[in-house]
Amino acid sequence: MTQDLPDDETNLYRAITAVSSIAVLATYYVFNVAHKPKIYANNGTLQNFLSKNMPSLKDTYWPSWFSWEGRLQSALGLNLRIARTEKLPYRRQILQLQDGGQLAVDFLGESSDDVANEPKLVVLLLPGLTSSSNTSYVKTLAMTIVKSNAIVAVLNNRGLGGVPLKTPRTYCCTNNEDIREVIAHLKSQYPKSKFLAIGTSLGGMMLSRYVISWPDEARSTFVAALVISICWDAMIGNASLEKPFLNKYIVNYTLTSNLQNLAKRHRTVLESRRDCWDFDKVFSVKTIREFDHHFTAPQFGFSSWEEYYTAAQITPEIHKFSIPVFGLNAIDDPMQPGEDLPIKQAIQKGSNLALIVTERGGHLGFLEGIFPFRKPFHYMERLVGEFVNAIRLHAEELLEEKTVDNLEGSTTLNEPQVEIAGVC
Repeated sequence: MTQDLPDDETNLYRAITAVSSIAVLATYYVFNVAHKPKIYANNGTLQNFLSKNMPSLKDTYWPSWFSWEGRLQSALGLNLRIARTEKLPYRRQILQLQDGGQLAVDFLGESSDDVANEPKLVVLLLPGLTSSSNTSYVKTLAMTIVKSNAIVAVLNNRGLGGVPLKTPRTYCCTNNEDIREVIAHLKSQYPKSKFLAIGTSLGGMMLSRYVISWPDEARSTFVAALVISICWDAMIGNASLEKPFLNKYIVNYTLTSNLQNLAKRHRTVLESRRDCWDFDKVFSVKTIREFDHHFTAPQFGFSSWEEYYTAAQITPEIHKFSIPVFGLNAIDDPMQPGEDLPIKQAIQKGSNLALIVTERGGHLGFLEGIFPFRKPFHYMERLVGEFVNAIRLHAEELLEEKTVDNLEGSTTLNEPQVEIAGVC
C-alpha cells in the first residue's frame, strides 16, 4: 500500500501507524495490566496493620512494560535482579542435624554477639524449590531485610548452598524436622530477639505446613509469617504446571531439570538407599509430578505423588494458622492459578490469613520499572521492606492475634512429635 504513496505520505502513514500501535498498547497496559493490589482478610487487626504500615499497597503496581506476562516475569525475575557472581558477606554456620545430616544457615546483618544486650528482629528466610542463599531473588530479599534494620538467616535445604549431603535424604514441604532444628538454634543464638518468618515458593509451603503442624511452637516463636508465591494446593498447582504448551514444556521441564541435577549432584550418597529409588526412572522423568512420585514421595513415607500432594495441601487447613500469616500472590502465577487462591479462607470469620493479590507478577517476579536490568529491588522487595519494618516497629499491633480457637495437635519443642520420614 505504501509503495504507491509519495515519500512524505509514506512517512506520515508509518508515523500514524506507530503512534496508533503505541496508543493501543499503552491503553491495554493501563486498563488491563497496571492495578492496585487487592487485600482479602476478615481479620480487622491484620487489615489495619497493612493499611497503616504498608503504603505501597495503596498504590498501583506498574509491572515492567515489556515483561508483564506471568511466565516472562517468572523467568526474568530470576536473572535480572542481581548477578550470581555478586556475593554477599554472609556469615555461614553449618548445623549438624540430629539424624546425622547437615545444612547451612547464612546470616546477614549483625551477629548474635552484636545484639546480645539489644533485642533485634531476626528474619528466618526459607527459599524456593532448589534455591539457596546465592540465588538472585534470595540475595535481594536478604539485602532488603538488612536495609530494614533486621537480621536475616537464610536456611539452605540439605544438599543446597554448596554443602555436601551427608545422609541419603533431601527435603520436602511436609517435613518440618529441619526447620524446627534451625528455629531452636536461632532462639539459642538470639535469646532476646523477636522473630519473623518469610518463605518463598516451596519455602513458603514448608513454612505454612510448619505453622499448621506445630501451632504452639509457632505462636511462641514468631510474631508473624509472610509467604510469597506459594502453591496453596499442590494438586491444583501441578495441574496448572502440566497445561500445554509453555507451562508444561518450559516452566515444568526447567524445574524438573533443576531437581534432577540436585539428585545427580548427590547421587553417590543417595545411592546408599537404592531400595528407595530407581534412579533410571528418576532421571528419565519429564515433570515435577513424576519426579516427586519416584524420588520425593518414597523417601518421606508416601506411596505416591497423590498421597504426597494431598498431605502438602495448605488451603484445607488455613483455619489452623496460629499466628498472623500474610500471603503475596499474583493472579498470573503459572504455579498457582489466580482463580484457586484461598480467598474464601482469608475472608472467613476467625481467619489468621491476610492475602495480598496482584494482577501481574508471575512466580517470584514482581518486576517493575522501564529498565529492570540488574535492578536489585522491585515490587516484591519494596513490599518485603515495608513489612519487615512494620514488624520491627509495630509488632505489638499483631500480638493479640496470636490466638486461634480449637487448635488441634498443639505441640512444642519440649514435646517432640514423631514424624514418619524415610520409609520406603
